[in-house]
Amino acid sequence: SVQPDMYPGNCWAFKGSQGYLVVRLSMKIYPTAFTVEHIPKTLSPTGNITSAPKNFSVYGLDDEYQEEGKLLGEYVYDQDGEPLQIFPVMV
Repeated sequence: SVQPDMYPGNCWAFKGSQGYLVVRLSMKIYPTAFTVEHIPKTLSPTGNITSAPKNFSVYGLDDEYQEEGKLLGEYVYDQDGEPLQIFPVMV
């Protein structure tokens, strides 16, 4: 599972510059916002957070076998902003 953890290096990382994450829920929901959290630059051992997400999109799926979901929003994580950032559903 994806768990919050503020210790540098304890993260769920993608290999390379792109990746995909699918979260399967036990029931259908209608989200209103998404939250992304990354350690701040001040806690990073290197003083930067280049591994933080930047551009990301969120899609809603009816089930795990659906090939194309409904776009719920396209977002940009601000590496100079707060560690925890909230992104409202755009649709």
